[in-house]
Amino acid sequence: MSSKESLSYAFLESHPADAARVLERLAPTSAAALLLSAPQRLSSPVLRQMLPLAGARCLEQLDDTVIAGLLQGMGAQAAVAQLRYFGTERRKNLLMQLPTALTLAYEVLLSYSDDSVGAWMDPRVLALPADMTVGESLERVRSSADTLVADPYVIDRNQCLMGHVELADLLRAGNSTTLVRLVRPSMHRLPAQSQLGGVREHQGWREVSTLPVVEKDDRLVGMLTHATMQRILTTGSNTQIQNSMEGTLVGIASAYWFGVSSLIQALVGLLPVENSKGDS
Repeated sequence: MSSKESLSYAFLESHPADAARVLERLAPTSAAALLLSAPQRLSSPVLRQMLPLAGARCLEQLDDTVIAGLLQGMGAQAAVAQLRYFGTERRKNLLMQLPTALTLAYEVLLSYSDDSVGAWMDPRVLALPADMTVGESLERVRSSADTLVADPYVIDRNQCLMGHVELADLLRAGNSTTLVRLVRPSMHRLPAQSQLGGVREHQGWREVSTLPVVEKDDRLVGMLTHATMQRILTTGSNTQIQNSMEGTLVGIASAYWFGVSSLIQALVGLLPVENSKGDS
């Protein structure tokens, strides 16, 4: 590996958000070529940080098998946000290449309107049945490497939200104790069909940073963090992003780009010669 490649990959790994800003300024074909040349473990986090429209235009340049691999490493929210910009047929083909669990989760998110809570929730919620024992629950928590674990939610056999159980309570209780004896009511929850802007001032944010998301029958379908809500509302809806994409990119402070110009040069220098000529 050349020193230029080492520098570029180190930049992607250490500063994925900054690298995303760089790629947003490149033509989609050039950005795609760079991501294709980098290891997938570095490319996926950068794509996760890109504006949805820019990331989608970049992914469109790649083969479906490559896109499917990148989508798996991006996380549900970012992946679905970019999938919304694909045509129906290609999006269907991409979903077919994902593991079944991911396909189901992505299809749920894609079924909600762009401005709804459900569209931006994280389906990787840890939900435990009320009749599960503490010993079984702790084992489930330990094995939930791909789940955002806070205090697990507790559901009944119809998947209706009963409340949550604090990890501290799990650690103190006996292994044979069932969760129904430890569950604490979750007073605040967000309807999946609610508009995202309508829950900005929800009372629950004053108490916790993560709120459960439920369907009309109180069935738990995911969770939404305050940070995610703020980020989406600040960035704007997908439609607003699409309409103002050019202005957003042009408006990025020039001083910043002068500061990382050498890194940009290193990144662009990795691109194949024919792509560089085609984009100039």
